[in-house]
Amino acid sequence: MTKDSGFSPATVADVEGDGRLGIQSIESAMRLISALIEHSFDRPPPMLKTLAASAGMSPAKAHRYMVSLIRSEMVERDEASGRYRLGPMARLLGLRAIQSIDVVRLAGARLPQICSEIGFSVALAIWAFEGPTIIAVEEARRPITIGTRVGEVLPILHSATGLVFGAWMPLAITEDVLRRDAANVRRGASDAPVSKLSISALFERVRKEGIGVTEGGLNPTINALSAPIFDHRGLLVAALSTLGAANELDVATDGPVAVRLRQLAADLSSELGYTPELMDNDNPPVVQN
Repeated sequence: MTKDSGFSPATVADVEGDGRLGIQSIESAMRLISALIEHSFDRPPPMLKTLAASAGMSPAKAHRYMVSLIRSEMVERDEASGRYRLGPMARLLGLRAIQSIDVVRLAGARLPQICSEIGFSVALAIWAFEGPTIIAVEEARRPITIGTRVGEVLPILHSATGLVFGAWMPLAITEDVLRRDAANVRRGASDAPVSKLSISALFERVRKEGIGVTEGGLNPTINALSAPIFDHRGLLVAALSTLGAANELDVATDGPVAVRLRQLAADLSSELGYTPELMDNDNPPVVQN
């Protein structure tokens, strides 16, 4: 008689593609976590039946997994409404994952110094599930606070930060968010360009100037500038942005703020191992209809 390994066919599955054994129950639970991530911006938060459908399982089965996920603080449930959201452990896990990224650790620690040098509020953004996402902010000490918040997702077509990601991020990554933003523009959210030619021309100008610029893009009283940060592979990994009152922040691309912001972003890129020769400027993202 062979010794019981402690695993049963109900809890062990072949991981597709690599032939190694995995814990099927963990994979099932992660399908529910993925469903919660997919619906994390739903207002109101999703019900169990919505998450179960997204995860491809019955509500009864999903409920059993949710009990354990709630105990482990990966999920929270509102007792009054019965709706679910990601829990404190999931938020901590995401925060630690972001903090472990080289550019976040490097640039995040510099934001107070950069803010002091620029004289305006500054923010660091990376590309996340929903698009360009603010992950660190340093507010300038000014009579009027012009702020953005950590976790804010910015549009591609009418935010300075978004323009940086649209100009340098591969289209295969940005096209779904770009299509969503263009649809919002058509509904009157802004006067940003929506045609293939105009969007391509806009991104080309951003690449040529080395900086994204908006004058009242998200708020008519706020101007913003954003510069790209590249890693050792020549890939865009973050955007360094500054924003301020429209009557105070000069957004001229050859102005002192733009020049200094580009230089600070270039310094961060250099520390990440980037050299300009790595940039493939002959093959920029091509915007499709």
